[in-house]
Amino acid sequence: MAGGVAGAITTFLLQRYGFSAVVASCVVGLTGALLGHYLKSPHLPLIIFAGSFVGMTSAAIGTIPMIILSGALSGLIFKFSLNIFAGFGGRLGTIAFISTVTFFYIIIIVKKIMKIKTKYW
Repeated sequence: MAGGVAGAITTFLLQRYGFSAVVASCVVGLTGALLGHYLKSPHLPLIIFAGSFVGMTSAAIGTIPMIILSGALSGLIFKFSLNIFAGFGGRLGTIAFISTVTFFYIIIIVKKIMKIKTKYW
């Protein structure tokens, strides 16, 4: 889960500070690949890259807490989906989509229930 959070928050912050979403994701993905190579971890680069897809969320919509929670969920979903759709493309993007949309709607529901008007929760 930590790899998903790290990839997501780093990509989101790079995007917020001037990088395009694609370039930020590429930088994080390359860093994750190098880190996974040196740590001899075959799954760490994939988890970080899935987290970077989460971090590509628009800064106008996403918030830091949402990105952190979505990144953690992406790492968790990745762990449980290792044998599902193995060899097919799109798994990391699908994981990122599911985790981001899940927390986006959870935050909307919590805001409506608690009648919160702020952007951050």
